[in-house]
Amino acid sequence: MVTTLSKEGSPLIRYRTHDVTRLMDSMCPCGAPFPMHDRILGRTDDMFIYKAVNIYPSQIDHVLSQVKGIGSEFQIHLKQRESGRDMMLIMVERALDSKKTDDEYLSEQVATEIRRKILVRCQVEILDYGSLPRTERKSQRVFDHRNNT
Repeated sequence: MVTTLSKEGSPLIRYRTHDVTRLMDSMCPCGAPFPMHDRILGRTDDMFIYKAVNIYPSQIDHVLSQVKGIGSEFQIHLKQRESGRDMMLIMVERALDSKKTDDEYLSEQVATEIRRKILVRCQVEILDYGSLPRTERKSQRVFDHRNNT
């Protein structure tokens, strides 16, 4: 059973949802005796490991949301080079009002922010607005093409 996180005054029951968060030691200001948790950071079933770093797609989404000129749709492709080293390619749409001439600048800016905030290097490919698939359900963001044998 899962209750909503936005209702006030009702007990919170979350059982095996794979949400990643932490329990807080502080008491609720309203005086409720139930344990409180911090905000949801991601889900364990969404997490992937790249160069010994645990990464959640929500972290990538957060970084992309901070870059002006980038749209909200993206995909992460994990590949293995011929040398055996892993490579991450982030395909992201440019914003509707951005120009194609800004792609190189946007690509460098996204790669720099990913490196600064998540501590991994990646390649970034800027795509036309509307070129990535949209679904009514949860869209698949991570495609792992590595040979994990």
